[in-house]
Amino acid sequence: MEKNNTLIIVGAGAVENAWSPILCAFKKVMDNDVDIYGANTLFANYIYLLRAYSKIPVDKAKMALKVTLKDTLTLKRAICEEISVAQESGLLKPRKEFVEILRKVVSEPNSGIALISTNWDNVIDLKVAEFFRQMELNTDIRCVHIHGSFEYAEHLYLPSETTQENYRTNEENKNFGLNHLISINLLASASRIILYGISLDPLDAELCQNLCSAILTNNRLKEIVIINPKFKKIKSRIMAINILKRDIKIRCLKPEDITQYL
Repeated sequence: MEKNNTLIIVGAGAVENAWSPILCAFKKVMDNDVDIYGANTLFANYIYLLRAYSKIPVDKAKMALKVTLKDTLTLKRAICEEISVAQESGLLKPRKEFVEILRKVVSEPNSGIALISTNWDNVIDLKVAEFFRQMELNTDIRCVHIHGSFEYAEHLYLPSETTQENYRTNEENKNFGLNHLISINLLASASRIILYGISLDPLDAELCQNLCSAILTNNRLKEIVIINPKFKKIKSRIMAINILKRDIKIRCLKPEDITQYL
């Protein structure tokens, strides 16, 4: 019997206070009180400058690129430090319904599970490991961090970035692309995808394109489940990338309604 593989993709919405340490880092480095939208604007501006400077073959642009890379790394390191403190203090933690999602998936017969996270913290990873220990399930599940981890500041993947950028070395691009390659393989083998706390924001065009490819080429994919308070927006984005209009069931629910559906 063929195994039904469920792929859970989690974003910042799956973690309580996910943005708090990031906004604290902006305050620390730039003395700038920004909200989430302001932070994403500044992230995108950094990436725009890095791309622009990397394509201008003059000394002034090369110097500007060097300075911007240094500034970006300073911000990344501050973000990692703040995430480490927030995670250690318990400020960052998975939302309570995440365990209900895991419980439903592992209780299904002949079902495999894989996880992808777009978050820099690893509280989801820790919760998954704890859950499987408590359930006495001898299963080692890796959570693939496609945007990097707070444990390696140099490898953080910022909003609007892609795995192939001119301002990185070939080796750096290879390292950034490896987790995305793993995620593509997971998407290609999933029979169900659960999108939990992730918005599929246009700033993450690469993930959206990978999901689009899965919809187009993965004939095993039968269902996409959206768990998000603003699920209508997420569904609209999925419908937009489903250019072949494949007959994939899309189920939508708010986090508080999980037990009723799952």
